[in-house]
Amino acid sequence: MVRLRHGDLERVLTVVRGVASARDPDEFARAAVTQLAEVIPSDVVTMNEVDPSAGRTVFTMEPETFPIPAGSQRRLADLADQHPLIHHTASTGDGSARRISDFWTQDEFHASPIYQMLYQPMGIEFQMAVALPASRPIHVGIVLNRRDSDFSERDRDVLNVLRPHLVQAWFSAKDQAHLRLLVDAATDASVDSGVGLIVLSDPPHELTPGALVSLYRYFGRPTRTGPFPARVERWLKMQAARLEADTSPELPKPLRAETEGGHVVLRYLPSQTGHAGALLVHEISEQPHPESLHALGLTAREAEIVDYVTKGESNASIGDALHVSPATVKKHLDNIYTKLGVHGRGRLTAFVLDALER
Repeated sequence: MVRLRHGDLERVLTVVRGVASARDPDEFARAAVTQLAEVIPSDVVTMNEVDPSAGRTVFTMEPETFPIPAGSQRRLADLADQHPLIHHTASTGDGSARRISDFWTQDEFHASPIYQMLYQPMGIEFQMAVALPASRPIHVGIVLNRRDSDFSERDRDVLNVLRPHLVQAWFSAKDQAHLRLLVDAATDASVDSGVGLIVLSDPPHELTPGALVSLYRYFGRPTRTGPFPARVERWLKMQAARLEADTSPELPKPLRAETEGGHVVLRYLPSQTGHAGALLVHEISEQPHPESLHALGLTAREAEIVDYVTKGESNASIGDALHVSPATVKKHLDNIYTKLGVHGRGRLTAFVLDALER
């Protein structure tokens, strides 16, 4: 193993910082190929996800302007079992840095279908890659390519030092993306059911837009020392103390409040290992929705949105009124269009007004 110089280690840390901040697999791929292109001189660096069973390859490339012949992604998937680096990782589980020249001479490489059909049209003569963990039959790798000279032992050592950090950042990026999907799904479900969710972290985090606004509307302003109205603070402390004192506690009792326009019910979700607890805010409007809209198969929230649309309101104003984002309103409208077989606000309005007249 070549001893890396101080400058090499500084460059390694730059790559680690770059990939560690990635919030999803796409961000990771872009950061990885961009940063590695700076650390290990290459004509093109790619991150490839190859699925031979589907005949599909997805890749991110730096530089993005590098000429890739049409059909190259499919050829790589079709020839994956003949690729020495992919074959080595698949058969041994070893994802460390390897060069094609570790397995083939240059003449053997030139005689191979993978060179003649894939790399020769690109002018690629030398390649080195590391593999990232993936479920079979998918192969995920970060691949460095050159036209004029092979990769050195220094290049291999830099890539091997980086690999554990790349793997960790790869998992982290995928986990973050997955968690956001779950949170978005939970948020949409809460919005659809008319229930807001406030995580009791420090400070509290409003998971569904408008939950804190609803709280303040019914219970008043927050206290000077805390984020919640005084009545809510007293209730939360009482619930927490009751749960802590009882060996077999009762279910936490809800807190209710009313105004002329409706009423709200608060429910306390106690803290447990892994989360700080939460507050469910269920606001119930006293204004009924048109029965004809329910008869069309719309949910209560969809009927609300249709009512606003027929009055000419925009997504932004509907979102403000319902304490949700314009994007959430758009999602509801897409579902409404599908259910009613119409597309566009004008046709939706005409359809609904016609249904109401009947």
